[in-house]
Amino acid sequence: MRKHRKKTTTLRVDRQAAAALRRGHPWVYADGVEGKACVGDVVSLVDRDGGLVGWGLWDEGGIAVRVLSGEQMEIGAYYRKLVQRAELFRNRIIPINTDTYRLINGAGDGLAGVIVDRYGGVAVIRVYSAAHDVNLDSLVSALTDLPWVTSVFRRFGVRRVDGKTGGETLSGPVVPEAFVVTEHSVKFLVRPRVGQKTGLFLDQRENRRRIGELSAGRRVINLFGYNGGFSLYAALGGAVRVETVDLAGPALDDARENFRLNGIDTKPHAFIKADVFSWEISGKAGLVVCDPPSLTRNKKSDDVAMRAYRDLNARVAPMVTKTGLLATASCTARLSFEQWQSSVESGISRSGRWTWLEKAGAGPDHPYAVGHPDGEYLKFAIATKI
Repeated sequence: MRKHRKKTTTLRVDRQAAAALRRGHPWVYADGVEGKACVGDVVSLVDRDGGLVGWGLWDEGGIAVRVLSGEQMEIGAYYRKLVQRAELFRNRIIPINTDTYRLINGAGDGLAGVIVDRYGGVAVIRVYSAAHDVNLDSLVSALTDLPWVTSVFRRFGVRRVDGKTGGETLSGPVVPEAFVVTEHSVKFLVRPRVGQKTGLFLDQRENRRRIGELSAGRRVINLFGYNGGFSLYAALGGAVRVETVDLAGPALDDARENFRLNGIDTKPHAFIKADVFSWEISGKAGLVVCDPPSLTRNKKSDDVAMRAYRDLNARVAPMVTKTGLLATASCTARLSFEQWQSSVESGISRSGRWTWLEKAGAGPDHPYAVGHPDGEYLKFAIATKI
């Protein structure tokens, strides 16, 4: 963490940036603002006529300002107000049998550049902005005021901010390498130091539950299965056989452990270490889940990504029986739902006629800001043959 300088600077933004701010966009790009400040400083943003159009924290790099929502106030007070508001909202939407969820979802909760996830009594922070890195003590203080927080842990891995791997405990008892949390009464082993994202893919919680509801009596294939989230729900939902395919051996070991934690015999099921792009299925399955990692990182690769999703789904679709289901997903923010859906349709249509049954995104603990479509990144849909 860098030392915070308690200073407010007023900066003028151009017309395009002012219009974006009025629409609710959470960033101001460097070429849209005149002047500069020190990283972490509070900045008031005014238009050409001197009217206030927003406020936030000065950052570094292409995104010059991380815009904060609500009335301008002292940054520590803002963090406390935001954290308390986010907690109140989650208390209203998260099931009582769940102690793991997204507490703060960046700009969707008024804190562009930061996410905070709950894993039992541990609040895990990931910082995507140097501006918040400077002010991190204030955020940690706000989090420790929550009644369920025993420890606050920071997960590293954002190159432009921390350039490290692993993580560190910022408050409370040292966080263990692995521990168990609960989602819809389902137990999961979580590893906040090394797991994907901050430990688990919390955004797929409600979609996992839906897969469980559709799995009874089916053979289920979970491609890019990681630690077996979809697989676990499928087995609990009555699938006759679940096959989890992933290239990471340690993730598959955790998938087996997740089955055991929930009292599921692993013998009828399979955990297959393989590259999905070359793995060949034996026979067909009544339900295939395809949840790949992001296939694009920037706008220049959108066309490449669309072809990749097309080709992947073209490969996966023939694995499904005539009366089966294909559940396919994308976590690529750069592609809109429409772009991604078009790519998937182009791929699956190579193996016959299909119809869409359901479409979804992330759960309600992953809100996204109006005016910031990139925040609606997760895409999930279920199709069947006709």
